[in-house]
Amino acid sequence: MGRLALLLVGILIAPTAAAEFGPESADGFPIGIDGDVRRPPADPLNKVGPFTFYPYYPLLTLEVQRLALDHPDLVRLTSAGKSTAGLDLWLLEIADFARIEAGEGIPLADREVIYIDGGTHSNEYSGVYFVTEVAQFLLDEYATNETAKWIVENRHTWILPMVNPDGSNAFGRLNAKLVNVNRNFPTTWGTVNENPILNNPGPEPASEPETRTVMSIMERVRPDYVNSIHCCGNLWLHPWGAEDLPPPEDLQMFTRICDEAFADVREDCGEIWSTIYPASGTTADEGYGLVGASSWTYEMSGRGAIAPWGQPAIQDDVRVQEVESWNGIMHAFLNVHKYGARPEIVAVAGDAKELRVTIRNIGYGNLTFGNVTVGGTSVAMPRLAPDEVGVVTVPGSFEPGTTRIQLDWEKRQRLGPQGHLSVDVPLAREGRGLIGLLDGQALGATSGGAQVPLGGAWLGLLALAAVALLRRR
Repeated sequence: MGRLALLLVGILIAPTAAAEFGPESADGFPIGIDGDVRRPPADPLNKVGPFTFYPYYPLLTLEVQRLALDHPDLVRLTSAGKSTAGLDLWLLEIADFARIEAGEGIPLADREVIYIDGGTHSNEYSGVYFVTEVAQFLLDEYATNETAKWIVENRHTWILPMVNPDGSNAFGRLNAKLVNVNRNFPTTWGTVNENPILNNPGPEPASEPETRTVMSIMERVRPDYVNSIHCCGNLWLHPWGAEDLPPPEDLQMFTRICDEAFADVREDCGEIWSTIYPASGTTADEGYGLVGASSWTYEMSGRGAIAPWGQPAIQDDVRVQEVESWNGIMHAFLNVHKYGARPEIVAVAGDAKELRVTIRNIGYGNLTFGNVTVGGTSVAMPRLAPDEVGVVTVPGSFEPGTTRIQLDWEKRQRLGPQGHLSVDVPLAREGRGLIGLLDGQALGATSGGAQVPLGGAWLGLLALAAVALLRRR
């Protein structure tokens, strides 16, 4: 496609910027534009035929409204705050709410929490349409794609598709006060001397309303995983941004994720400062420093001849163009319960006076603190490296029957969300002792333990990856 033609295609969405929003719904957000409640057919508004368009702020607003209207049982749409210029920062909360209310779904408190945002640098087009695609995948394909269905029913996902709508309306990098929001977060604010125009960190940490909104979401939902999507370069980055800081306490976890999720492009996954360049006050550093999440920044591909920060429209499917990033985000959704320490009960045995609980750390990080509780008695877990096994002896009075064993542990070295797992174990007599009857399925009844789907829909996604790799050669 020629440069002029691509530019003209991008301009097709420009009239939306002049439209006015219609009346508010009962949920408090405006429905449609110019009073149009629904725009049939109910398809993604930033996709026309084979093209995916950059969903700049007016178009994005319409699209998140469409998702909320089309999937009321799966998504809650709210304004998380206001931008510098007073625009709403739309936040999508995704889970199988109707099933939970009916008592059929996993309680939200027992799920890992995912937070993803985009549009911090709003002219980085492919980052915004990637985040939008994630929301569309989970909601529009919930009924037809087993991976999307599993994620919605096992994770608690929060998506803020555009952190900086003021920059989006101006097709720019900075907010309305010319501050780079991705240099304004407190954890590593001001630790790197950068270009004062493109990377203005603001007059003080968290001086910008966009920054404070993201921080308030993190503090409220306590995510296990944070990902701020940017563009361009095909890089997958984790803390820290400043090169003179010690490595993150959870470097072992980050390294293993790089090894697994980005095996084919491993050299492009690592700490921000060494993989792209030193940067301070970033969302990724804040996600790790503030709430101890497994925290990331993805730099999309999509650098183009028309716009150096990404094409305003693409013809390739997003999941093909961004195949490595798509595989990375799916790895997070399906494996986040192991992003850190993750004890699992593998055997229970004992007698009337004590139980010996054998635990394996199936997580990607070291288990340094935790307790096993049975019948009100708590005993500390041993320190366990990934894949290491240990035994905890719990004194008490035990008889045949069902016994609840509770595990509580610190997921990551940087203090963050704590892990909790309760398992009801049937105890049966074996000779003069007792043995726990573990069938494996009991361990999947609570947080992070459900079977990960690997059926036809997921294989189809892998096929897209194979097509993309073949086209590179």
